[in-house]
Amino acid sequence: MEYFGITRDALPETVRAQRAMSLPWDYMLTRGLVAPIASMVVTVTTVPLVAWVTGSIAQGYGLGRAESVASYVLLQWGKVPDDGAPGRDPFFAVLAEVGIVTVASWVMWRTAHKGALRKYWLTQRTCAAVRRCADAKKAGAADFVDRIRHVETLCRAVEWSIWRSHLRRGGMPRRSSSRAAGRRHAARVIGALHDALEGLHGEAPKKALDDLAKMLTTIGEQHARGQVTVLLPESALANTTAVSMRSRAINDSFVIVRGIVAALVAAAVLDHVLPGLGVRDELAGWFLAGGALAAAVIAVGWRRVRDFLGVFPGL
Repeated sequence: MEYFGITRDALPETVRAQRAMSLPWDYMLTRGLVAPIASMVVTVTTVPLVAWVTGSIAQGYGLGRAESVASYVLLQWGKVPDDGAPGRDPFFAVLAEVGIVTVASWVMWRTAHKGALRKYWLTQRTCAAVRRCADAKKAGAADFVDRIRHVETLCRAVEWSIWRSHLRRGGMPRRSSSRAAGRRHAARVIGALHDALEGLHGEAPKKALDDLAKMLTTIGEQHARGQVTVLLPESALANTTAVSMRSRAINDSFVIVRGIVAALVAAAVLDHVLPGLGVRDELAGWFLAGGALAAAVIAVGWRRVRDFLGVFPGL
């Protein structure tokens, strides 16, 4: 940011946010390590308990298929740590070990990073975009166009974070009456961002980079302060046209539908292919879920899939 004449003293909250997003060793050695170890213990004890309860319920209701799956999981789960156990399924053991490590890694990341990253996600992206602007301004004529493309790509991520800034930093729950004001302001800020991006392809792209960098630093600083309904002052929004919230909502709806359709198609295809590959019924569900998730990520991107899954409690 110093490249554009912006000192760190002028952005105290941005500096504080960057410090909060760092990972101190004392935090890692306490919550960062205790939480994943505890999650591994919980996973190891919960899976057989759930399998036993599921098998008992399935037996009571005469669900033979569900009972066999639960019995298989309960039987194999106890053989996972013993390589020489008779009847041990090595493929199931690998899946179980990968699952335990994945859960522990996710808990570690969420404990150590999630709070600060979620709170200051927009600030982090604006800082990254400012660095891209500096790289573009330093680039020569041969590389300038490519650098501009990188700036616009990251600004698209900034735009997505602006739409959700009132949820992540503004303290507004989903049913809050203040969300309407936050979304209206976000629409105006994104309109101003679009106008700034258009200047990168005009007669003075270097000056447009300066203006864009200053706009991004203001947005990041205001977001770090928690002032999500004043990300930009009114003077910067006076001659801008707000983007259409209705068209944005429609586009997001089509994106969600596209991801769901891709997941369903992938699940339907795998349902016909897996039996021919010799995959057992006990493992087919894992392949179907993984294939559906992978198809959705390919269709709409991991960020949108993650945000969609975040709507459901417990995911």
